[in-house]
Amino acid sequence: MFYAVDKRDKILRNATNTLLDFIVESVPAELSAVVAVLNLEKQGQYFQLDPNVAVWSVNDKYVWIGPPRVARGFVLISNENISEYSEDGGVPEKFSIKQFLSAVDHWNYFCAVRSEKSEMELLGKKFEAII
Repeated sequence: MFYAVDKRDKILRNATNTLLDFIVESVPAELSAVVAVLNLEKQGQYFQLDPNVAVWSVNDKYVWIGPPRVARGFVLISNENISEYSEDGGVPEKFSIKQFLSAVDHWNYFCAVRSEKSEMELLGKKFEAII
């Protein structure tokens, strides 16, 4: 399970149910495409054609990158399956591009280790990162 916790090890549902679920549920090629768009945004070279439409979506997690929905350097992620984080009646979560990319890097690291080791070697091991 890929989840975010606070300093007291309490699961942070807002980050887990939006950012991390989006990353886990994306296939590698899709995630690479989103990262490419984020890198364009970081360079000030990305402009959304229709601000009413999410830039990307995976399994009802919608992502908006940059203005006008969110400030430059940030992404907004909703989870339409959880009303608290949905566009309809909830509040999507805001993350910096740096946080998004750090979470992707951590996921990619975990996937690489998982492909090299057996399940038994990984049983009980934590893969932690600060995003």
